[in-house]
Amino acid sequence: MPTRIRFEYTRYPHWGGRSGYVQLAHQLDKQRYHAILHGASDSDADLARWLAPLRPWLRRFVRRGRMPWYKLSDLSAEIEAFAGCLMTRFDIVHFLDGEHSGQFLPRLVRKSRLSTVRTVATFHQPPEVASKVVNTDLLRWIDHIVLVSPSQLPFFQEHVPQDRLHVLLHGVDAGFFHPAAMPNRTDRIRCITAGHWLRDWRAFESVASALLGVGGITFDVVTNRKVDLQHLPNVTIHSGIDDATLANLYRSVDVLFLPLVQSTANNTLLEGIASGLAAVITDLEAVRAYLPGGEAILVGENQVDAFVDALRRLQQDIDLRHELGRRARARAEELAWPRVIRNYENFYTSVAA
Repeated sequence: MPTRIRFEYTRYPHWGGRSGYVQLAHQLDKQRYHAILHGASDSDADLARWLAPLRPWLRRFVRRGRMPWYKLSDLSAEIEAFAGCLMTRFDIVHFLDGEHSGQFLPRLVRKSRLSTVRTVATFHQPPEVASKVVNTDLLRWIDHIVLVSPSQLPFFQEHVPQDRLHVLLHGVDAGFFHPAAMPNRTDRIRCITAGHWLRDWRAFESVASALLGVGGITFDVVTNRKVDLQHLPNVTIHSGIDDATLANLYRSVDVLFLPLVQSTANNTLLEGIASGLAAVITDLEAVRAYLPGGEAILVGENQVDAFVDALRRLQQDIDLRHELGRRARARAEELAWPRVIRNYENFYTSVAA
């Protein structure tokens, strides 16, 4: 019998179909694993009809759980999942967004003595954010906790035994995101920045402003959030684009420029290196976990002058730009889902056992 895993995740309207952590559910060996995927909206609107009359009371109730990102849609999803657990439909329930979900089910599973069901939660936020949104009292009820970066370990080690903590890196669709057929061999380069969470827009604006007088360097920004960059003539903003347009945009530019406030796993980083881009990124422990072998130029503390120097260097040194892009693509192939999923399958096998 295949191991039956119910995946609970949070749906965001800006997510594409080829990106994100939810992709792991689609990558599992279908002969060995039966994946049931359920997404809850990031709102209080998505509530089972029979619970709707209780909405005001339930909203107050869930807020007492000290999980500020937990919504009524998450509660509805947990109720549905617990009913499936009682009917022995699942072997594992994996909360793909632990900061948003898993407030009640892990404890109910333990107290109901459902010994055949195991609970797993993946957490994505760096310690500075996790300390504000994770209710550490609830962690003891979760059987296993997955982290996507070793930089998260110090926070969770204070609350969870080491044998229940697992660092499993994020993956990328390296077939969909791939390099351009012909690399650019001129000194006119385009840099791309995508996303919004934990981005250092102040540093980005300073770098773009500093390069206004430098010919041949422009920036493409992909984000659905408001950013005050319209006054910069060397910046083009893209919003609401689909997966194919995003992948083509990666292939049409030359450099991934990613100034970050903090990070754990980062979809933009993975998609950029899979597209064979030379990268200039903030030097963080989590970034080094994904780029450990000199695949990018890393800049400490978001120093504007160092960012500017790195981008000018990649503009002028075409061979270096192509070499970094080649290394980046090689690293992306190591992080491609068909390889990364083996670590998750081994993990699920040990959990189910």
